[in-house]
Amino acid sequence: MDSSVSKAKVRIRISDIIFWVVALFFLFWVLGNRGLWASEDRWAEVTREMFLSGNFFHPTINGEPYFDKPLLTYWLIALVSALTGKLNEWTVRLPSAIAGIMVLWATVFLGRKLWSEEAGRTSGWILLTAFGFLFWSRSGTADMENLATVILSIAWYWTWRGRENFLTYLVFYLICFIGAQTKGLTAVVVPMVALLPDVLRERRWRALLSPSHAMSLIIGLALYLAPFIYANLTQGSYQETGLALVFQENIQRFFHPFDHVEPFYVYFYYLPVLFLPWTPLLLVAIFRTTASIKNLDGKTRWLVEATLLIFLLFTASGSRRSYYILPILPFCALIVAVYLKTVGEEGWKRLGLGIQEGLFALIVLFGFLSPVICFFLQKRIDFVVPGDVKLATLIVSFFALTPWIIKRWRLNLLVKVTGINQKAACLVATAAILMGGFFCWQQVRFEDYRTKKPFAREIQTQVPNIMPTDIAFYREIETTVLFYLDVPGFVRVVKSPESVTNFLRSGKDTKVLISTRRDLKYLFRELPAGTLGQPSVNEKIFPWEKNSEKKLVAWEIKREGG
Repeated sequence: MDSSVSKAKVRIRISDIIFWVVALFFLFWVLGNRGLWASEDRWAEVTREMFLSGNFFHPTINGEPYFDKPLLTYWLIALVSALTGKLNEWTVRLPSAIAGIMVLWATVFLGRKLWSEEAGRTSGWILLTAFGFLFWSRSGTADMENLATVILSIAWYWTWRGRENFLTYLVFYLICFIGAQTKGLTAVVVPMVALLPDVLRERRWRALLSPSHAMSLIIGLALYLAPFIYANLTQGSYQETGLALVFQENIQRFFHPFDHVEPFYVYFYYLPVLFLPWTPLLLVAIFRTTASIKNLDGKTRWLVEATLLIFLLFTASGSRRSYYILPILPFCALIVAVYLKTVGEEGWKRLGLGIQEGLFALIVLFGFLSPVICFFLQKRIDFVVPGDVKLATLIVSFFALTPWIIKRWRLNLLVKVTGINQKAACLVATAAILMGGFFCWQQVRFEDYRTKKPFAREIQTQVPNIMPTDIAFYREIETTVLFYLDVPGFVRVVKSPESVTNFLRSGKDTKVLISTRRDLKYLFRELPAGTLGQPSVNEKIFPWEKNSEKKLVAWEIKREGG
């Protein structure tokens, strides 16, 4: 065998190993070290209550129906929990991290199949170091599982594009409709929209009129509807219907949104943020490839058209949120990779690379100036950055300079490690250090400023083994606290001073009442003086928090004989 070919294969194999080792580290390291945030609590609590009730087809939060999302992501968390014997932050987020690996694999696969080994590898590195991808891969929600099925269905199509038979169609629809069971019908609509340009241009739509295609679509749709139908048939006293929410969450939300209403142009802002730090190269790549779309090869033209159609699809929806457009990220990574490798004038590439280098230089400079910035933050708003975060920022900034030092003296080393060309190797290495340092070190150290988990733990310490009937939330449930309290049943929600009084008078046991500070004025004004006294547990308020009304307080109230 030719020695140069042998060395090339060794180089590719080593760089691939390095990529997947880094990917596993970025997605799984300290995955469970942060408390639940935002909507993660809903996935965690719904799954906890499924185990409490033994009912895995009728999701609830505090016993109240909660069918806002399909069932599969809850089941995935439940499966991990059953296998590990635990239900915590790690088990809640693990399905998303695994889905992130699947997204990376499908993206790299598409790049290699449609363009080249280097295009696939470059797209993988760019996606791995994109803020939105890492953020949602490390979050316990349905978004990354949804994205995984979208890009896997696209990869399946391009793998078997020339074989139009029942099995090919069936697997495609199974992937799509399984994805629809994670977050909704976007897992079906997005692949169809993305593949539409190729289907029309190559006149493949004729094959879609075949009985085999219709039968595979029907089977996929039946698989999607089966859990909802079973849930309806076994509904009993359960009030919500999954089938009704399919219409509400997928059709009504698109045409007549009832929440998440934002201006039509928000994705012009959200997409660049999600794709940081690669936004400069993305903007140049989209501008140049779109401008020369008629001169592109068929596969690259499809990629550009598919990306634009996905963007227009989400923009056309009346309901908009930043994470809705996550399915576009692999396409953006592929556009940048293909642009750097095959498309465009060298002058524009140099401009994009130069701006990208400038952005990284600013980030590193910001890191070195962080002690001064932290000093002024403390002076102006009393925000105190933890000392280990300051140290971590300085260390990460220092290491982010090392690729530039290596580039000057041993550029080939960066090429061997990343497996991509000289133009992007240094940038990829810098991005990996910055993003890995942030998600695997710096971000975790801010956990001290997350207060709901410590609040729940303090209640557990003060009132151990309390029964669910002796806990009440005033006006509304705080789902994160409910999950961390982990009581073996459903708690009360009292919505008036009279119901608070009745709750406190019931039985002779110790009672725990939880309220927001915003509602204290109602409780103190309308309850008899001395009924509650001072709260026993207070959610911590930091000096820089100007609005503390959403913070929680709790009273431990002992009845006579308790």
